[in-house]
Amino acid sequence: MYKAYDRYRNPLDAGYRVMQSDSRLVGTIAAIHAENLKRDEIRRSKCVELKGVKEYFAPQELMCLSRA
Repeated sequence: MYKAYDRYRNPLDAGYRVMQSDSRLVGTIAAIHAENLKRDEIRRSKCVELKGVKEYFAPQELMCLSRA
């Protein structure tokens, strides 16, 4: 499995606090669902799940605020 990176190339992992760039929604990553994706598809695919949020986000939409 490949690593997901935010819009500034910071690595993302479960437990990291992130902010969505357009809506400024702040949340904690629950999981990254990138099992069947190629390395170049991960950045653009909506595969990041935030705790308490029903939709998924693409890593390039997110900015890492703090690490677990």
